[in-house]
Amino acid sequence: MIQKITLKNFRNHEFLELKFDKPFVYIDGINGSGKTSILESIYFCATTKSHRTSDEKELIKRNEPFTHVRVITDENKFDLVLSKHGKRASIDSIEKRKISDFIGHLRVVMFAPEDLDLIKGSPSNRRQFLDLEWMQLSKGYLKQLNTYKNVLKQRNSLLKKIGIEDDYTFLNILGDQLFEAGIEIINQRREFIEEINQYLYEIYSLFSEHHVKLIYKPDVDEKGFKNALNKQQKQDIIYQNTLSGPHRDDFYIDFNGFDAKSYASQGEQRLIVVALKLALLKLIEHKTNKQVVLLLDDVLSELDFEKQKLFLDHLPKGHQILMNSALPIEGEHIQMIHLKKE
Repeated sequence: MIQKITLKNFRNHEFLELKFDKPFVYIDGINGSGKTSILESIYFCATTKSHRTSDEKELIKRNEPFTHVRVITDENKFDLVLSKHGKRASIDSIEKRKISDFIGHLRVVMFAPEDLDLIKGSPSNRRQFLDLEWMQLSKGYLKQLNTYKNVLKQRNSLLKKIGIEDDYTFLNILGDQLFEAGIEIINQRREFIEEINQYLYEIYSLFSEHHVKLIYKPDVDEKGFKNALNKQQKQDIIYQNTLSGPHRDDFYIDFNGFDAKSYASQGEQRLIVVALKLALLKLIEHKTNKQVVLLLDDVLSELDFEKQKLFLDHLPKGHQILMNSALPIEGEHIQMIHLKKE
């Protein structure tokens, strides 16, 4: 359970310190008061990524040289500093040289409005979801993913320099390395989707009579990937790019036998993604036998009153929940934090 967070130069927060003394924390305040930034900072400290931007410089308050997020739980103290020089991460004041050694210790699941891109957005949005969530649970996956990205970068660089009539020896070596890491990534992504579907079916049925599941769409299977790397080098050289592989994978969300992107309403899409995040929480709990922090950013909007009540009634027990909204909520078990616009 998170006991305290401290932010320095994070987004619009020059300095903010919050203490949490209940499992359910509700943050309210007018738009622009920094509610979302608080949840984003915790997610950033857990994953070293932002759910809102790929340009991490945006996290640093304007005209400041760095941002510092500290999260203290009942077990550890996590520090993450971001500056123009990169990231520095430490657990209990011991610096982690590899970011991979930092990720996975603070376990969080976050829902944010941007997550609707899992249905409506590009394949890269969905690949990022697969990678970010599974690498928190599997160090082996994170290692293979880093290997794959490094080899892919080398291969694409070589494809820009090599000619069709040149020697393919080094290209083939890189192809073998890419295949070895890529097949492991495909297999683990398939495993992740199979496992999360079990929980998704169970949770979504609490909210709706519709049926949903994730359908994995690998760009190529094992045979196709090997064939592409061994027999399509000329095509890759012409396009100066590796045209096949798990870097082009995708998945879609099946809604009653159809793609949710086209057949589910806006409210249903939001409910599907919320259920997916709750399924993810269940999966992490099952894999780690540890508590998970659930971060809910503006989760109630676009749900009707009945669905809001149903959602609140079925929030998972035994986990810390940090939630923000412009909608009023009350209860003795809830710690209320009111933010004023800075």
